[in-house]
Formats: sequence, C-alpha cells, structure tokens
Amino acid sequence: MKHKNEDIYQAGFEQGYRAAGAKMVRVELRNETAFIIGIIAGLFGIWGLSHVLNDKVGTGCLWMFIVGPALAALLGGLTLATGGLGAIAALPLWLYIVYVQAKNGASKI
Repeated sequence: MKHKNEDIYQAGFEQGYRAAGAKMVRVELRNETAFIIGIIAGLFGIWGLSHVLNDKVGTGCLWMFIVGPALAALLGGLTLATGGLGAIAALPLWLYIVYVQAKNGASKI
C-alpha cells in the first residue's frame, strides 16, 4: 500500500511540475530597447532618454535639461582647465555616468 501511494504522489508531482513550468514566463527586469537607446543617446550628451522611453518622464526631463548639461559643463570645464589632461578622468567618468543612468532609466523596478 505504501509503495502504491508513493507512485501516485510521484506521478501527481511530476504532472504538476510540468504544468507549472509551462505557465511560467520570464520576467524582464529592464527594457532592453530603452537601455540601448539610452546608451547611444547618452554618448552624444542626451542623458535621460531611457527614463523617458520607460515612462519615467519627470526623471528623464531632469536628466536631460538640468543634470546632464551641468555635468557636461563641469567635465568640459575640467578638461579645458587642465589643458586636455582632465580628459583622462573626464571621459571614463562620462561613460560610467552614461551607463548607470541608462541602466537605471531602463529598469522596470
């Protein structure tokens, strides 16, 4: 009797496991299109576009019109003030900021 119950349990478990697996969907944590467009636009100085494309318009406008130009002026001023040597620090920092803001703008959380 015990062996029969274990067989019934195992058959039901496997059937339920397959049914649950068929209904599972992959949850995307970020909008890949917004991320790629945000990276490309950010390289040209249009920061915040990934936020706008992912329905975070307020944050996107803040990045586009206030934070982006301020950081661009700061990094550009650093480069000019040091006679071009500041670009050694400014360019990697620019790329890092572009990546981070595009990643945050494209996230769905």
